[in-house]
Amino acid sequence: MSTQSENASATSSLKERWEPRIERFRRGWTRYTQHKMGVLGLLILLMYILWALFPSVFAPHNLEWRAFVGNDQYAYMTLQQKQQLPHPPAFGDPFFAPLGTNHLGYGIFTQLVYSAKDALYIGFAAGILSSLVGVPLGLISGFYGDTWIDETIQRIVDIMYGMPFLPFLIVLVAIRGINQTNIILGIAITSWLNNCILIRGETLSLKERAYVESARVAGASDTRIVFRHILPNVLPLAFVFLAQDAASAILVQASLAYLGLAEFTNISWGIMIETIKAKNYVFDAWWWLLPPGLAITSIAAAFYFIGFSVEDVANPQE
Repeated sequence: MSTQSENASATSSLKERWEPRIERFRRGWTRYTQHKMGVLGLLILLMYILWALFPSVFAPHNLEWRAFVGNDQYAYMTLQQKQQLPHPPAFGDPFFAPLGTNHLGYGIFTQLVYSAKDALYIGFAAGILSSLVGVPLGLISGFYGDTWIDETIQRIVDIMYGMPFLPFLIVLVAIRGINQTNIILGIAITSWLNNCILIRGETLSLKERAYVESARVAGASDTRIVFRHILPNVLPLAFVFLAQDAASAILVQASLAYLGLAEFTNISWGIMIETIKAKNYVFDAWWWLLPPGLAITSIAAAFYFIGFSVEDVANPQE
C-alpha cells in the first residue's frame, strides 16, 4: 500500500513539475504558428530533412544513373548522345529527368536530392559546435563582467573579429586538409563570436534580476546560478543564433566549394555550381544552374525564418 502511495506521490510531483513547461510550450507553439514566415521555414526545412533521410524515395534515379544509358557507363553513349549533354528537362522517352542533366548525363534533380544530406549535416554540425563554444563563454563572460575573466574572453573575441573571415577559413581548410570535418571546424571557429557577445549582454542584464539575487543569498554556487537560473532564459536567444549559424555554415560551405575547397568525391549544391562554372555552362544550361542556387537560398532562408520567428515568440514586442 505504501509503495502505491509513493508511486502516486511521485507521479503527482512529476505532473506538477512538467505541466507548466508543457503549457508554456503549447502557448509558444500556438504563437509560433501565427507566423507565416516561421511556418514556411519549418515546411522548407522538413522537406530537405526528408530528402536527406530518404533520398531514394524522392529522387527519380540513383546517383549512378545517366541519361540515354541508365546505369551503364558514359562510354556507352554514342557521340550524338554526348553532344546533346547537358540535356534540358526531359519526360518519358528516351529518359526521365525532370530538371535535365549535367554534362555527363547525370540527373540534376537526383543530385539535388542527394546533396541535401551534406548541406544539413554541415549546417547543423557547425551551428551546434559554434553554440557549444559561444553560449558558455558568453554566460561566463557576462556573469563575471568587469573582471579579468570577462576581459580575457572579450580580448579573444576582439582578436578573432579582426581576422578576415573567408580568407582565414580558406587558409585553415587548406592547411588542415579539404574534408567535411575540417570545414565544419573552420566554420565553427569563426562563427561563435556573435553568440558570445550577445549572450554576454543578455547575461549582464539577467544577473541583476531579483531571482538571481535570491539564489545568491540562499547560498547557491556560481555554477548553479549560471546553469540553473540564467541559462534557461538565454536558450531562446541561443537557438536563434544556432539557426543563423546553420544558415551561414551552408552558405560558407557552398562558397568554399565554388572556390574549389571541397571534397569532390561527394556531391553537394556548391560543387554542382562550381562544376557549372568550370565547364562553362553558366549561360547555356539554366536547368543546371538554377536548382542548386535556389536550394542553397531556400534552406538558408528557412533557418533564418525559423530563427526570427522563435525570437519573436521568446521576446514578444507587443
